[in-house]
Amino acid sequence: MGRTKRVVFSFDERSLESLEDLTAQGRFPSMAETVRESLQVRRALQSQTEQGFSEIVVRNPKTKEERIIVIPTMHRRPAEGNTND
Repeated sequence: MGRTKRVVFSFDERSLESLEDLTAQGRFPSMAETVRESLQVRRALQSQTEQGFSEIVVRNPKTKEERIIVIPTMHRRPAEGNTND
């Protein structure tokens, strides 16, 4: 894994409950692992956003039903001076 650094976060009660729920639902071994995987997902989404994608399509393989997930931060306009357009 390489070099590690200890980081401490402060959460309000609602955010902590959300993190605990996500950890339990995802069956992560720790809250740290939940945060690590969440960062990996965010990095992947950001990469797609930089390539011009702004929506995620999910499909139920049993019913073939599809839904579109819109993530607000994927719809943000590029910062001034950003030449990725």
